Amino acid sequence: MEAEKDRQFVTALARGVAVLRCFTAARPELGTTEIAALTGLAQSTVWRLCHTLQGMGVLVAGRDPGRLRPGYGLLSLGYAALAKGGIAEAAQPGMQRIADRFGVQLSLATRQDDMMLIVARAEAPTILRLSFTVGATLPIATTALGWAYLAGTGAAERRAVLARLDAATRAEIEAALENHARHGFVLNLRRAHPDVNSIGVPIVSADGARVMALNCGGAVSVVTPELLAGPVAEAVKALAASLSPALDSA
Repeated sequence: MEAEKDRQFVTALARGVAVLRCFTAARPELGTTEIAALTGLAQSTVWRLCHTLQGMGVLVAGRDPGRLRPGYGLLSLGYAALAKGGIAEAAQPGMQRIADRFGVQLSLATRQDDMMLIVARAEAPTILRLSFTVGATLPIATTALGWAYLAGTGAAERRAVLARLDAATRAEIEAALENHARHGFVLNLRRAHPDVNSIGVPIVSADGARVMALNCGGAVSVVTPELLAGPVAEAVKALAASLSPALDSA
């Protein structure tokens, strides 16, 4: 959370952001004890941060006594992040065309700590519908989105992520990265979800400074490895390549 070598880094602000990031679709309400455990911060620090965030309207009282939830004051930040002209808007038509053509689901995501944050979604009616929505997060270590991001990012960042994982997971990711080096996509078969096959492709800015990930998948009974590695992969790779200029200007 802290950047010891960065004199411009504001630790108090970073701690407040860390508190807000504790709240997810799976954890819509939390108590201060839970927040302290999730962030590693002292209970007294968490109480002061939450008190301040409540005063600003970005946290409000939950339904149960002593619990908090994100307030509507956060919505303006979310809408600003997805404002017109961004890569999420640029990606949406192409994502929907692929979804409709192959009967699949696609997500566009960016890294947030050890998770991938979904910023755009497109889906067609399928046998298996997943409940992921914009704003949801998925693990970087086990998903096509995460593996694709690691394929596109720099070696130092990739090593830092892999160093925190167990040997089996590292080997699995390294195999996926080799597939990306050969074919231009990572293949995730039933790893992120037992009933889902998917591929992932990185989107990289021209200078390599910004990386996002695009994935495409669906039910294993319909979306076979052969379908993914063939026409689906070609369509997703083409879309990712077309989105790089939007990432440059994002």
